Amino acid sequence: MYYTKDGYIDFEKLLHEDRMPYKFVVGARGIGKTFGILKHVIDHGIKFIYMRRTQTQVDLIKTDDLNPFKALYSELGDGYLVTVRTINKNVSGVYRLDDELEAYGEPIGYILALSTVSNIRGFDASDVEILIYDEFIGEKHEKPIRSEGTAFLNALETVGRNRELKGKKPLQVVALSNSTNLSNPIFLELKIITQCEKLIKKGHDVIQMKDRGISIYLVHNSPISKKKRDTALYRLTGSESDFSQMALDNEFSKEYFGQVKRRNIKEFSPLVKVGEITIWKHKSRREWYVTEISAGHPEIYDSSDIELHRFRNDYYYLKLAYLNRHVFFVSYIQQILFENYLNI
Repeated sequence: MYYTKDGYIDFEKLLHEDRMPYKFVVGARGIGKTFGILKHVIDHGIKFIYMRRTQTQVDLIKTDDLNPFKALYSELGDGYLVTVRTINKNVSGVYRLDDELEAYGEPIGYILALSTVSNIRGFDASDVEILIYDEFIGEKHEKPIRSEGTAFLNALETVGRNRELKGKKPLQVVALSNSTNLSNPIFLELKIITQCEKLIKKGHDVIQMKDRGISIYLVHNSPISKKKRDTALYRLTGSESDFSQMALDNEFSKEYFGQVKRRNIKEFSPLVKVGEITIWKHKSRREWYVTEISAGHPEIYDSSDIELHRFRNDYYYLKLAYLNRHVFFVSYIQQILFENYLNI
């Protein structure tokens, strides 16, 4: 991983050396993810979009007191003094301030919400070089956006708008988040959870899928996180708490891999196929096994909303079996899909 001399993520070096158009940086809290990428685009005069999940979040950061650029000004001085002004209901602009604290010139960037980007009409983003999607993994208490993964891809299409067909470089996307939920809608939509699972198990920091233009960074052992361990909050929570391990060690929830256990498939019979998984029933005991492979002639449901509603109604008892730890999975991705299909 790339760090500055102060221990924060070095986006200058990361973006120079990593040519993948889609970068997902998942790291502990307070290690300079947002600060570093915003400093980079302002330093280099790169026109950007800063995107959050919901309009409520965007409305909060549009104020001068709460916008994410305030930390840059506090730390680095007048060269980073900016303000956010509303352009229309769904788009705000980021403007530099002059000596009299008045906004001037063209916006150096824009602020959007994923939840409302589909409402944008006639917005020309052809001069935008980079889309920064901050906190793309929602907190557990946050309400999910309907079809959130698809909404993300539609946002990229709206902003990218055929630029490669005109001989231009592809839109650069840098998505940032804390490690709150590995089974988030973006990773599910892109089908990259398995790659993340491999990173976690091997203790690696980065994986690149060059055929798809994707880089995934899971930031471990941050110098800043090490310094924060002896601060009041983390003495309060304790080093073994879920919060500390997420916020400092970039660890996802402990429950994730609990029921991923290999079973002898010959002891099971195919029960039902739903979406991308097949659920098998043990031949002699109340135990189920979920795999990606199918065999025989199980009942079949697709992953549309109405079919999933039927599946949940017909196989309601599988939720209780799962909660009682009688359902096992060949890998974590099957566990995630099972939970989503049953709305657990």
